[in-house]
Amino acid sequence: MSACSKEDATMNQITTPPTLNPGDEAAPGTPGSGEGICPVCSGCGKTPDGKPCPNCGGTGRIVEGIGGG
Repeated sequence: MSACSKEDATMNQITTPPTLNPGDEAAPGTPGSGEGICPVCSGCGKTPDGKPCPNCGGTGRIVEGIGGG
């Protein structure tokens, strides 16, 4: 049995910041942002030659600012 409790193990995990793609305006989860369809690949995640879209990293989605008043 481990000497660490589940809470201790969770606290000691190394966290890495979310990966941002060139088309992202903010990190995922940032207040005032949301997920949208990549305007470069129209959400398919690939370029016409079949390579991953450089704007969204091949996901087809970007994080962008959402409207406010």
